Amino acid sequence: MQWKTIAAVAIAGAIGTCVRYLLQLTIQTDHWLNVTLIVNLSGSLLLGILSGWLYIQSQKEWIRIGLGVGFCGGFTTMSTFAAESIQFFNKGSEMIPYVAVSMFAGVAACGCGIWIGTYLSERRKTRI
Repeated sequence: MQWKTIAAVAIAGAIGTCVRYLLQLTIQTDHWLNVTLIVNLSGSLLLGILSGWLYIQSQKEWIRIGLGVGFCGGFTTMSTFAAESIQFFNKGSEMIPYVAVSMFAGVAACGCGIWIGTYLSERRKTRI
């Protein structure tokens, strides 16, 4: 067990969680286009970018895991997504677009992020 990696996950996770909470205080809506959707999609994009960039750049494992598992894991939220899905289901018709957009756009955002991160990393390598 590497304590540096555990510390990186803990610190970055706390920061990611605080950033998400601040966004939730700033953006409040009962509509399915809400802060959880924004956070989860932007977190998926960011995780993709970090994955594409850091794997090619061969950064230290504790940095990669700290940013990916820690920050992105703390920033995004599956449990809130699940709870809001049930709340929207109980309201009526908003659950289907919320779940569909969250799932498909999240995967697409991560894929785009991996492409962006890989592209930027490869471009940086050719300049060095």
